[in-house]
Amino acid sequence: MDAKVLEILGLEKKYDSGFHLEISELCLNQNEILAIIGPNGSGKSTLLKLIGLLEKSGKGKIFFYGKNISNGPVDQIKTRREMAVVLQESILFNTSVYNNILMGLKIRNIKVSNVKEHLDFLVDRLKIGKLLNRNIKDLSGGEKQRVSLVRAFVLDPKLLLLDEPLANIDESSKEELRKDLFKLLKHSGKSTIYVTHDRSEAMALADNIAILNEGRIEQIGEKKEVFKKPVNEFTAKFVGIETLLSGVVNECSGSLCTVKIGNNVGRVFVLDKAEVGSKVLLAIRPEAVILYNIELKPKDSSAMNLYKGTVTEIQDIGLFKKVEINCGFDLISFVTQNSLDRLNITVGKKIFAGFKASSIHMFKN
Repeated sequence: MDAKVLEILGLEKKYDSGFHLEISELCLNQNEILAIIGPNGSGKSTLLKLIGLLEKSGKGKIFFYGKNISNGPVDQIKTRREMAVVLQESILFNTSVYNNILMGLKIRNIKVSNVKEHLDFLVDRLKIGKLLNRNIKDLSGGEKQRVSLVRAFVLDPKLLLLDEPLANIDESSKEELRKDLFKLLKHSGKSTIYVTHDRSEAMALADNIAILNEGRIEQIGEKKEVFKKPVNEFTAKFVGIETLLSGVVNECSGSLCTVKIGNNVGRVFVLDKAEVGSKVLLAIRPEAVILYNIELKPKDSSAMNLYKGTVTEIQDIGLFKKVEINCGFDLISFVTQNSLDRLNITVGKKIFAGFKASSIHMFKN
């Protein structure tokens, strides 16, 4: 079993604003990247500050390599020096890039000669070689964040805390920095907590994901589990599940259930088990919904759930087109432009929409 770098038990912190952070349990293992995601105001940055000892915690305990660092008899300054924090807004001094990088080393009494090879590697990997002699005030937001990241990584921290490091960077610089940072994180194997509101960042980077909402963790686990099997409606919506259907389990035979949707507007076959009569919510990811021309006969599709419907809306959402279909109930599918053209899909067109019984996640409503 991997060694625990961080463990939180019964952590509570109340603020004058009325916000209440309450984390019953949270764990980070050695060499793991944990992404904490949630909407604005959910407490992500607050939690990171408590972990990094930038704020005093209230009730509960935070263990760092088995030692209680929240309220126990531990040298908190020494503990902070075993962590490195990068915030949304770069905290840098009005001097050269090189001097800013050295600042962290000086505070920790680390000689540059001892980390020269590692520093050169980081400068090259994060592409700031040409910036070393420039003053911080002359850099763009993306360049400043690259400097902050080099300064953090060169300290070789036992725990790296990143608070939305890509949030305040212009779109033209963000994608390149994301690529460079993610490669570096994977290469370094650093135990990392990565705070973000962007689920695509979390999916691309993390080993495990925690969903935070109004100061509480809604769900935590391996990223595939969280994204494919959300525990409730909030988590389902936050991880990008566009279709949520309320229904009642009508029949179950072995591992296959039939669910009656809404006011008997349709039925859905689900590869799962539940009690007959149970009120359930069916979560269907948009990429699981396949569209077919109306000429298709049901026997030509392997999907157990196949419905005739009308396209009600088409939205351009970047790489994909979001297609909404009314089948007596609403379904949403993500398709490429090529698929849209090949099927000649337009608003008002009659089509078939299908999805497999195994692609549905069912939970109690």
